[in-house]
Amino acid sequence: MSHELKILQLGAGSMGSRRLRDLSRRPGLDLRLFDGREDRRRSAESRFGVKTFATMADALEWEPAAFIISTPPGTKGPLVDLALDRKIHHFVEADIWSYGVAPRVGLLPAVVCAPSLSLSFVPVFKAMQEVVQTAIGPLLGYQFCLAGDMAAWHPTEGREYYGRHRDTAPAREMVPFELSWLARIFGPARQVTGGFNQFSRREDSFEETWSLLMQLEKGGTGQLTVTMGCPQDHRRGIAVGANGSLTWDMNRGEIVVHGPAAATHQFGPLGEVIEAGYAAEIGAFVDAIQGGTPWGHSYAEYQQVLATLAAAETAARAERWTTIQPDQEPTRVLGRPGP
Repeated sequence: MSHELKILQLGAGSMGSRRLRDLSRRPGLDLRLFDGREDRRRSAESRFGVKTFATMADALEWEPAAFIISTPPGTKGPLVDLALDRKIHHFVEADIWSYGVAPRVGLLPAVVCAPSLSLSFVPVFKAMQEVVQTAIGPLLGYQFCLAGDMAAWHPTEGREYYGRHRDTAPAREMVPFELSWLARIFGPARQVTGGFNQFSRREDSFEETWSLLMQLEKGGTGQLTVTMGCPQDHRRGIAVGANGSLTWDMNRGEIVVHGPAAATHQFGPLGEVIEAGYAAEIGAFVDAIQGGTPWGHSYAEYQQVLATLAAAETAARAERWTTIQPDQEPTRVLGRPGP
């Protein structure tokens, strides 16, 4: 009898294909794919040498021990529920929703339930966790901006691509993606306000800019802007603390510490290390199943990030904004801040 770990890959789009690529190189696995699209099944069979299923019923008859859920945002809920009902280990790509499963996950300690946190597996993130603790002291505030062009995402795909739809627009999707790793470094938010809008005025577009201002649980403020209407890619930030400050650039893989202990640290451009990060991430999921280091990012953490996005979008309603009166001046006696 084979003792290979039976893993079912669900979806073979860009991320699903990466997972197939990385796991097909690892010994001791029986890896198979379910995807409703025949072209993707044929491609996976040719590229990775995996067997495929045309229906989910056939895939479940195979009795997989683990799922890797790489389907589009908004479609993962029933698959996560299925995994929990059958006590199947599962890895879930980043999404805009967690489908309310965090309480159920806590009742299944023997099942590895792994929301993705891809950027935590790249060198510059690991260094940031250490440098922030030692270089700047108590946090006063951080600012971070992700900029890119949503028109450049999957340009050959049409309306079937989730990024062509307002509810799953690239800018909205990337807010929790970025907040997840930022929270690991600076702590989660306890209060948030913000807004989202379309400033690019492209006829074939919708809201491309989200901006959040957060009060953090550990103290200090956080500001995040995600915009997908810029022709250049940027992923950079600044953090200031009571003892110093630093700037960092995720795309360049660079951290610059300012002040008496000034230093510049290089960890490799993101484009050169991200694929190794994806491989390390999915490898860590398999390791956790096989008794290695437990998975380090919980559904509860991810749900908190999604709740931050939800609260920011609630705060973005027109009646929550204060219109600036041209003749108004700040008060002579400053009132106390909110809770």
